[in-house]
Amino acid sequence: MRQYQLSHRKDFSGLTLHDDIPKPKLSTATEVMVKIRAVSLNARDLQIATDQYPAPHAIKDNLVPVSDAAGEIVEVGEEVEGWKVGDRVCTVCFLGHDQDEDVQMHSMVRGLGGAIDGVATEYFTVDQTQLVRMPSHMTFEQASTLPIAAATAQNSLYGHHPVLQAGDTVLCMGTGGVSLFAAQIALNAGAKVIITSSSSAKLTRVTSLLQPLLRSTSSPDTIQTINYNEHPDWDVKVAELTGGKKVDFVIEIGGRATLGKSIRSTRAGGLVAISGYMSDYGKPDEKANQEDLAKMLLYGAVNARGNFVGNKVQFEKMNRALETGGVIPLVDKIFEFEQLKEAYEYLQSGKQIGKVVVKVSSD
Repeated sequence: MRQYQLSHRKDFSGLTLHDDIPKPKLSTATEVMVKIRAVSLNARDLQIATDQYPAPHAIKDNLVPVSDAAGEIVEVGEEVEGWKVGDRVCTVCFLGHDQDEDVQMHSMVRGLGGAIDGVATEYFTVDQTQLVRMPSHMTFEQASTLPIAAATAQNSLYGHHPVLQAGDTVLCMGTGGVSLFAAQIALNAGAKVIITSSSSAKLTRVTSLLQPLLRSTSSPDTIQTINYNEHPDWDVKVAELTGGKKVDFVIEIGGRATLGKSIRSTRAGGLVAISGYMSDYGKPDEKANQEDLAKMLLYGAVNARGNFVGNKVQFEKMNRALETGGVIPLVDKIFEFEQLKEAYEYLQSGKQIGKVVVKVSSD
């Protein structure tokens, strides 16, 4: 079978495709074998391939990369219950992260495509407890985008206090996977969204893509946008757009350069859900680095917390909600399996709106 391995982690040239890897075998009676149909990429994959991932564990040599996949069960062990050949499934990124509120170390050291081999391979074996059923209305390519980005967005809005309510407003930073999934989940729940970007063209495109989730009774301000190049003090713009009320949630993916403005954009009692630090890869913002975040949090009475991918139970609940609402993940571009390196490069370019997907097999 074909399988990618990271021969080194200096740059994307370490992504090496092997076509003579033995097909795996079930090692226990409760395992299943999945034929991987599609995988999707996350910032985590780029960081691991370039040795920039701040993992609290070792990264194994010749790692099979990528954590997010969708596929079809092609073999089941003798003691497997609840699954059968032909079932369509998604992988779970951190094995064992079933119900814990936050990812624990025992699951971190079983993280696909990081601590252990991932899913950039044609066949994958895993215990029956570490899969979730795909939403029935999605293609394999669409469902492959769910395990990290969508589950992180779900955890941001439903995993802690406060919990998303209809009528709330969610500030979604950028047009990447987590932020756009948060926008879709919020709109599906009857909430409002404000989306930021440095590109007016991207904002126009995103607004168009999200329109199908609007209800006939939705107010004109259900989807609003901010170009932060045109409005460098975008926290002031957020207050203006919300009539001074500010937002209930911020999907914070920027890190130190944006955290202060995110806090100032949030109402008392609201939540800043921090799941990224993309500003670390840009030019340092000395003004932002000097902000007193402790005082902002204290006097703003704002909640801020690190936010990891949601657990398996949240993943399953999210899939049911997405299925009920007919929500379709926003897939920007699909690459062939032989183009995995090009897919990494495209994601790194930042040109995408939504998720970057790689088709593994279709027969």
